[in-house]
Amino acid sequence: MTPSTDRTVARPRALRNTLLVLGSALGVLVLAAAATLVSFLLLGWQSSADQIARFEAHQADVAALPQSERDAWVDTAGDPTVTETLPFNELQTIATHNSYVQEPTWLQLQVLDLFDPGQAVALQYGHAPLWDQLEAGIRSLEIDVRWNGESFEASHVPLVANRSTMPDFALGLREIALWSEAHPAHLPISIMLEPKADYLFLDPALKPFDTAACAALDATVTDALGDRLFTPGDLQGEGPSLREAVAATGWPSVAEMRGSVLFFYAENKRARELCFDGDANNPERAIFASSHSAADDAVFAVRDDPWDPAVAADLTDGILVRLRADADLKPSEEGRNLAFATGAQIVSTDFPPGAPEEGTGYSAVFPGGYLARAAGGH
Repeated sequence: MTPSTDRTVARPRALRNTLLVLGSALGVLVLAAAATLVSFLLLGWQSSADQIARFEAHQADVAALPQSERDAWVDTAGDPTVTETLPFNELQTIATHNSYVQEPTWLQLQVLDLFDPGQAVALQYGHAPLWDQLEAGIRSLEIDVRWNGESFEASHVPLVANRSTMPDFALGLREIALWSEAHPAHLPISIMLEPKADYLFLDPALKPFDTAACAALDATVTDALGDRLFTPGDLQGEGPSLREAVAATGWPSVAEMRGSVLFFYAENKRARELCFDGDANNPERAIFASSHSAADDAVFAVRDDPWDPAVAADLTDGILVRLRADADLKPSEEGRNLAFATGAQIVSTDFPPGAPEEGTGYSAVFPGGYLARAAGGH
């Protein structure tokens, strides 16, 4: 065989070897991707199993709790400025931001960083289960809701940040209702709901938030909370609008709202259009709207920045304001103190008591370790 013939034979052999190497590498990548996907799905399933187990344990404990103990329980979340006659809109509480989240695993954070660089840094935190937060004195929660066409789940990012203490949103609400049943004299609990429709490509089962989702969310909240739910209709009464009702009679007192839970939407133009369609004063609604305008239904405003000059105007107009004490896992004593001082009724944090920032010990808590106080009591 001549040298030229040797070279001719060697070329196909080299090509085959190269293709074998590439094929093997591709196979390894496919297997790794499949293993990663399965591991993420298992994390979601584990969250679901844990949620069910927690709920069943709490359900058994509450069933065994004598009524006398329930009636004797005293809510110590508020400082001495929280009196029975204090109007609800003068009550200031600490909220947990994304109250349902559990910290993603290291691998989840790496994958998230591949297609959304920088986002993973802000997700390296988690909170205790809702029951434990309520036991600790948290009286304001914030929950993202995702719609699958039939029901809702609470997750920050589908699949790659799917660890959650309430993957089943309805079951999570039943947990809150159960805690309320066991602690009937609790301060009113406010819950901000934020409809989410991002990252849908990560979970084909999820659907865009639509009018059917709005109706289903109202029904889910109503079914879970029952007569513990404080609705827009309860505030509006016979008045033509929420704003006029507040102007005429004000918000109920702490005493009148003990044992109740209310829900309001995060500021979301699309959700507002879908869920209210110009009829946010409909007394049949279960969830309050939020608005940055002087609309006649605007009794909640969701803002992030305590330096925002609109906060003072909202409060002057009698609107309940939600602010953030800190954001993106960046402790800010200045921002926290300013948020407290504004008198905003709900101040949200990633660092509640019991989960301070590791480097500085920073957390958002009122003097004396309290989690509720009179907004004008400082």
